[in-house]
Amino acid sequence: MDGSSNSKGSGAGVIVESPQGVATEHSLQLEFQTSNNQAEYEALLAGLLQAKENGAQRVMVLTDSQLVAAQINGTYQAKGPLMAKYLNRAKELMTEFEEVTVSHIPREENVRADILSKLASTKGPDAHRTVIQQNMTEPSCIMAISSGHDWRKPIED
Repeated sequence: MDGSSNSKGSGAGVIVESPQGVATEHSLQLEFQTSNNQAEYEALLAGLLQAKENGAQRVMVLTDSQLVAAQINGTYQAKGPLMAKYLNRAKELMTEFEEVTVSHIPREENVRADILSKLASTKGPDAHRTVIQQNMTEPSCIMAISSGHDWRKPIED
């Protein structure tokens, strides 16, 4: 999970992966003003809720937010009433699982979640809400020639 807040907006990125390796990726645009730490907690809460909806009993949370990991694990205290509310809500959700571990990981090990959070935090208000990902197996110029398809030809019925 990862959160992002900048001058364009705020977002959260969450990847929920099953023990079998099936992963769902979530990019959440936060349409309210947040700090980076709030965005990190929004990512944590979204991930816990998704894990709960998926029927998970044991959850391992990986975050590059040292603050969130340390607050959840009791090393740091939450400063301010809003951060205390985030911490309390997270701990409340965590009680609904048999086991939850929260670990701090280096930023370079959290690239996928970081990309998802940045995608949401930099999206303009009128931007499309769908991201289409396509895997290309060969360069487009070769595919067009080898498949006989040419975008310059008129569309025929």
